[in-house]
Amino acid sequence: MVNSYAPGENYSAQEGSFEGPEKLLEIWFSPSPEGIIAHQNLSTVEEPKGLRIIPRPCLDKMLSLVKCTVLNVITNSDVDAYLLSESSMFVYPHKVILKTCGTTTLLYAVPKLLELAKEYCGFEKVWRVFYSRKAFMFPERQVGPHRSWEDEVEFLDKYFDGGSSYKIGSGLHDQWHLYLTKPLDDVLHHQNILNPYFKGVMREHEIRSGESTPAASDSDEEDPSPFGNAGHSYPDQTVEIHMTGLSQEKMKQYFYHDASKTASGLEGGVWVDQQTGIDQLYPSAKIDSYLFEPCGYSSNGLWQDRYFTFHVTPEPECSYASFETNIPVERSHGHEHRPIEALISQVLAIFDPSSFTVTYFTSHHEEHHSQRHMVHSMAAIDGYRRTNRILYEFDGYDLVYGHYEK
Repeated sequence: MVNSYAPGENYSAQEGSFEGPEKLLEIWFSPSPEGIIAHQNLSTVEEPKGLRIIPRPCLDKMLSLVKCTVLNVITNSDVDAYLLSESSMFVYPHKVILKTCGTTTLLYAVPKLLELAKEYCGFEKVWRVFYSRKAFMFPERQVGPHRSWEDEVEFLDKYFDGGSSYKIGSGLHDQWHLYLTKPLDDVLHHQNILNPYFKGVMREHEIRSGESTPAASDSDEEDPSPFGNAGHSYPDQTVEIHMTGLSQEKMKQYFYHDASKTASGLEGGVWVDQQTGIDQLYPSAKIDSYLFEPCGYSSNGLWQDRYFTFHVTPEPECSYASFETNIPVERSHGHEHRPIEALISQVLAIFDPSSFTVTYFTSHHEEHHSQRHMVHSMAAIDGYRRTNRILYEFDGYDLVYGHYEK
């Protein structure tokens, strides 16, 4: 059964929920696109497109379970980016990233996605899973398995083995929730160096200021990331910025006002990109944006094999904006403001939030790893007071969580 509302309509707005903070799911069937054949024991020797061959009607049906629709799609040689009525989906050969806001039932996509991966791609097993979200603004309005974090974890445990769950940060409204699984043991002998073995053991460290770290050099690859590193040769990273209490002056651009001055839909999205400077964050990226009626904005961007995405709920009573990217950024070193701070500051300038939370999640090479490479991430941000900064160290990955207020 498909959704009863038209493409482009917002289910959560119809339901009156206006829940900005998104649910984010990543399901990996292999550590890399190149490893699919070996990891899934496929017989073909051709370079597979993997999950990208799943027919669009099947994906639409899966998304109907979540209560969202596809607005537009952009692609390149590495990934398909779906702009949704309630956020985004990115489909790689070896993994799917699904992000939805409002009262969507994202986890209901899990069994259908596993079914499609098996039917069309021959994928019999999952390599690893990540599920995360910021604390909801209106948790009482959530439905299905999203009524509580405990319900979400219980649902995920039905489909995946070896899962661990965490609530990160202090303050009920500022917490970030994370669920992850260990890598599947029988694919580790094909391990990709960019995605090292992740045992899922966590150690928490309060970050001390003032330590020095060796400088890092930028990649020499053509068309480098504007924030310090090129994409293909760098560890797996994800940066998320969750912003609340947005400037209402800046939010005016995210409302559809007058058809004689501003279009809605995809055309309106381009207008917002240009007016706000979103199109200058990664100037060489391919961007797909949408301005909703009467308000709201979503955007996907592709740069090489990486993505970024924005989502904005501008109403003053529940204003929220999110930014996410896996385009690599350089870590901070000593007291210098390095590209991670430059990225954060440039995003903040677009929305001028009263408070925000940042998560910086990155893999590392065991033989080169040092906590010192992470301790300076998210240092002082001009105009804001840091109320919390913690380093979470996993075997194979590090996470830095920071919360800031004006």
